[in-house]
Amino acid sequence: MARQKPKVSEAELAAVTEELKQEFEALTTEENQMAKSKAKVKTPGSVNRLSDKLIKVNENFTINMYDNGYMIEVGGRDDEDNWKTSKIIVDTVDELLVLVREATEIERAE
Repeated sequence: MARQKPKVSEAELAAVTEELKQEFEALTTEENQMAKSKAKVKTPGSVNRLSDKLIKVNENFTINMYDNGYMIEVGGRDDEDNWKTSKIIVDTVDELLVLVREATEIERAE
């Protein structure tokens, strides 16, 4: 004879579902916090200012918007008068604006 499965009430099913939902949300929140803290760690030797790479800048620059941040691309001359391009990725508009201001303050390349 086949064994019957125990019956589960709607209330028990709802309680288990709610518990799983809360556990999932807690894990998602923890994972997001870990990802954000990892993203804030700067790689040693990384360029985070235009003047780290360029002493003169071209008259234009490009800003790309991504799902998780922004990239500014600025061409110009380095300290040996070679043409270089600096690409810097940042997380926020405020960080981006700091780089835009810096680009407008650096001497222009000819």
